[in-house]
Amino acid sequence: MTRVRLETRVIRTVLSDIDPATAGVVDSHDHLFLRTPVLVGQDLVDEPDATTAVERFAAAGGRTVVQWTPRGLGRGLPALRRISASTGVHVVAATGRHLRRVYPDGAAEPARSADELAAAFIDDVDRHGCGLIKIGVGPDRLAEDERDAVRAAAMAHHATGVPIAVHLEQGTAADLVLAALDADEVDPRSVVLGHLGRNPHVEQILEAARSGAWVCLDTPSPGHPMEYSRLARILEILIDDGHLPALLLGADTTTSASRARPEEYGPAALLTTVAPQLTQALGAEAVSTITRDNPARAWAFEPRDSTPEQKISPRLSATG
Repeated sequence: MTRVRLETRVIRTVLSDIDPATAGVVDSHDHLFLRTPVLVGQDLVDEPDATTAVERFAAAGGRTVVQWTPRGLGRGLPALRRISASTGVHVVAATGRHLRRVYPDGAAEPARSADELAAAFIDDVDRHGCGLIKIGVGPDRLAEDERDAVRAAAMAHHATGVPIAVHLEQGTAADLVLAALDADEVDPRSVVLGHLGRNPHVEQILEAARSGAWVCLDTPSPGHPMEYSRLARILEILIDDGHLPALLLGADTTTSASRARPEEYGPAALLTTVAPQLTQALGAEAVSTITRDNPARAWAFEPRDSTPEQKISPRLSATG
């Protein structure tokens, strides 16, 4: 008798592991909470404002928000759980480490070794409900501490299975970080490349896509606005080159001021402003693929300790 293998891939949210088929429409790169000295006075720290942003997203048809805020930058895990529970929207939270420059002086995260980071990342995934490992790399080279973060992300990925998301400063250095991850035997299909749209050289974006990694373009990001015509053109070029199955979109909200303009910025604007314009340029089916079908695969993984009979279980509480 043929035995049908049960699906064991899940998306890990702050409340539970979910079936990827239930993720719905996904904002694949955003920040509900973010505190950093490089955005002085613009920190995202207000829970009611974050809740309202998620409620608007849900009203627009959104179902899942992927927050890329890593360790040490006010990611707000307890608040994310409350928001998810109250709105019914799935929230995927990040562990990981960003670029050194975004941390305050004296912060612990930039000083951690690769082994220390890996242990912290694994603990965040296993015990605190984090569903991705986010790392930041510079535009021209990988500094030594960035190489430590890449190495730690690879170790944690192999230990847990969760995907790795990469902040590419200025949308460059994808080749460097992919080579470093490849050296640690990380499949590019487990890597999500962020901010590639900020790279003015479309050929470099194409080269990154040809690696097999996921390409996440962010708009309407308040810190790095992009004309919809340019976004559509980049997507058209990528689709023509065969990369529709690897494309993702995120709103990348980074400033508190942007919350006062929800029609322009934030998770809801991704669906009410960006998606309709992209639908005109690319067609409804392509936009659905980018916002629904692809994220269900990009953020899914097979837990290393899972069994086919394992049930979806709530995650334990943790500090931010």
